[in-house]
Amino acid sequence: MSQQLLQLLTHVKKVGAAFDKGRKSNAKQASYFPSTENVSFVPISPLKDTLPVELQIQIFAHCRIQDLLQLKLVCRAFHQILSVHERQISRRYLRLRRHGTLPSPIHSEKTYTRNPEDDVVLLSDLFMPASSVKGGHLYTFRYILSLRRRQKLCSRLCYYLADRVMDRLLHSEPAFIKANFPTKSERNALVKRGIASLWFNLTPLMYYVLYFLETYCSARREQTNTLLRDFETRQLPFPIPLNKRKTMNKALQLEIIQSPPFTDTSTLISTHHCMQLLVSYLCHTVPPDESIVPDNSWIHSLLTISPFIRVVEYFSAEIGDGGNQRLQRKEFMQNFHNDLRGSEKDEVSSLIFENPVGGHQHSSINDVWFDAAKQELARRNALPHDMEPMWICNGIPILFGCPDCNDSVGWHA
Repeated sequence: MSQQLLQLLTHVKKVGAAFDKGRKSNAKQASYFPSTENVSFVPISPLKDTLPVELQIQIFAHCRIQDLLQLKLVCRAFHQILSVHERQISRRYLRLRRHGTLPSPIHSEKTYTRNPEDDVVLLSDLFMPASSVKGGHLYTFRYILSLRRRQKLCSRLCYYLADRVMDRLLHSEPAFIKANFPTKSERNALVKRGIASLWFNLTPLMYYVLYFLETYCSARREQTNTLLRDFETRQLPFPIPLNKRKTMNKALQLEIIQSPPFTDTSTLISTHHCMQLLVSYLCHTVPPDESIVPDNSWIHSLLTISPFIRVVEYFSAEIGDGGNQRLQRKEFMQNFHNDLRGSEKDEVSSLIFENPVGGHQHSSINDVWFDAAKQELARRNALPHDMEPMWICNGIPILFGCPDCNDSVGWHA
């Protein structure tokens, strides 16, 4: 990056003064940046006399997305520039963070690393922007914010899981830990390195889990709308029995799993192991209010009604990340119950589907992902398969897998 660009990026933090004074001339600055794509730029007063619009877009694209929303409030000129050129700024923003490319659908020839700098590439390819009626895609600040929200959710969840895995390791293997890490400082260093390593490796896998859950949620919503049209024209008998609904939901899951990115068997297996890890640690914990449901079927609702939002709240309350653990658990329970009530009061679903016994919609944990994934893995002759090691320190592996994995030597997460 040129020294002149670094200076401009410093000036943009003091946006009002920098643009009012016009510290750089148009001709000199324009030579340091390539021209933008073939778009029609609209110069807006008073900035048109200080910096060309192409340069303004280049500067704004180097800002954080949360900064762009704040910059809209600085003055009318900034608000107009960011509104008129939102798509150009968003495209340039993504190009900078994707190493010169824009999001494109995942196919079998694409490969992704687990490096943090490639997270935005995988995330934006999984969650593509909305299509424009004029062709292409709609790149907006709202879309970039949605990517940031998903990244933060997955990152927080993976941190909590990594913390739980290391905590369980310390308590389940005390003799091994004390023999290899005799001092408290060494054990603390092991925990710190272990959490960092697991956090690093789990985060991209959790993107695939979130993609499945969000896609499954959208597919069920589209299916309900289709059935509603059939209901209005009396083409099918209603209400649909619970066993038929379960079969329909499994068919939707299989359709997702048989499509990219899960057409790559290694990706499917890694996602399967990541889902197994998530559900197993939800099962290891005790719900704040055991009266929700007498078994662990509440996890099905936790994963399908509000994907990851309530899961993150649950783990945060479980480890007391927010300080007041009792208050966090109470807030989680209130939010979760509100989600359940909202789902149960859905008038369209009550018309189409038979009401569940007892009034709640909890189903078996296997009804989301696991039954469908096992069926697909068996179809691909991928059962059994090997466990996946993640190295935490000095050649110490933690093995991630599922009940269908081959036995391996090492500590199982």
